[in-house]
Amino acid sequence: LLKCLDQWRAAHAGEIPKSYKEKTEFKSLINTMRRKADEENFNEACLMVNKCVTSVSVPAQIKELFADPACSVTTSSTPFWITAAAVKRFYNVRGVLPLSGRLDDMTADSQSFVELQSLYRNKAGSDAQAVAGYVQDHLKKLNMPSEYVSRDLISKFSKNSSFVRVIRTNPVKSPSEAVCEALETFAYEPDDLSHVVLLFRATQEFVQVHGRWPGDRDENIPADEVKLIEIYRAVQERLGLSTETAIPNMLVKDFVRFGGTEVPSVAAFCGGIAAHECTKLITCQYVPVDNCFVYNGGSQQTAVYKF
Repeated sequence: LLKCLDQWRAAHAGEIPKSYKEKTEFKSLINTMRRKADEENFNEACLMVNKCVTSVSVPAQIKELFADPACSVTTSSTPFWITAAAVKRFYNVRGVLPLSGRLDDMTADSQSFVELQSLYRNKAGSDAQAVAGYVQDHLKKLNMPSEYVSRDLISKFSKNSSFVRVIRTNPVKSPSEAVCEALETFAYEPDDLSHVVLLFRATQEFVQVHGRWPGDRDENIPADEVKLIEIYRAVQERLGLSTETAIPNMLVKDFVRFGGTEVPSVAAFCGGIAAHECTKLITCQYVPVDNCFVYNGGSQQTAVYKF
């Protein structure tokens, strides 16, 4: 890929192939270098063109991290933010993030692959060492102990710098305030699960007013549908939301029809989601849900709203 990319750039004013047509031509260029028709590494190279031959940019969440006021470190900064400031300085100086050192598997003889893997690992180690140097510079300026930031944190941060994300959960608010802020800009399309959030609120108020779940008895279903719609509209008005949108009648019928019961398959699914989220928080790996997860078991839809 690199050899062909050098040839392509030399013939195209330093540009990489971008369009579908150009990438097809680039694959043809790769195939001209084949010595045999069945060379597996050439097949792999052609398959990796769309993934590897592309413009590289800093992920949006990393730009947000660098722009965060906490990235301007002080004596009260945590080891995380001091390391983040060091990675930011690394990027400002070199124009790239630290190398992760990971190398995808590929068809190659063992010696060549091990040598290439060693190059990646050594470069990643060198980048992490540079970040560690910037960390020590920050600590020295702040008159903080050199061991304040562990080498393990620096190593992990450097290797995963493209995937780091900061999530700040909101402070606890009153339900009305939180829902209003989150839902006031929603479009309320028919399939928008924000309807479900409001219907849960309306159902809770129904229980408070009537002392029972809507649809708890078959003979109550028709009347309870009307009552729930009235409460739904009242919730919209109280939160300052538009009441001109169409009522999601099928969802209303589903809420009343279930009569407060819990479907085992839905409960199991939501329990699995909760278990995954606990694992994320305990291990500090992967991106947790932020912060309200909604699941419609009927349509198999999911959505996340930040309250």
